[in-house]
Amino acid sequence: MDVCIKNIEEEDWITFKTESAKHGVRMGNFFNRLVEEHEQRCAESNWDKVLFGEKICQGMVTREEGKKIRELFRESFSMRG
Repeated sequence: MDVCIKNIEEEDWITFKTESAKHGVRMGNFFNRLVEEHEQRCAESNWDKVLFGEKICQGMVTREEGKKIRELFRESFSMRG
């Protein structure tokens, strides 16, 4: 498939072509490999652990204490301006 990619800086394009040639791979295959490696790195990121993993602060504050903290925060919160 032929594709046109816009807004690639000349220096980046030259680097891409050079790296492709260094590895002895056609540019299309090199691009596919870059995308696959990028997807693997994103899948291995720790954001899922941060967002959905064990809550390390859970149990440090009781429900009642949490309610008091929220109430105090809301009472003392004011927008600057």
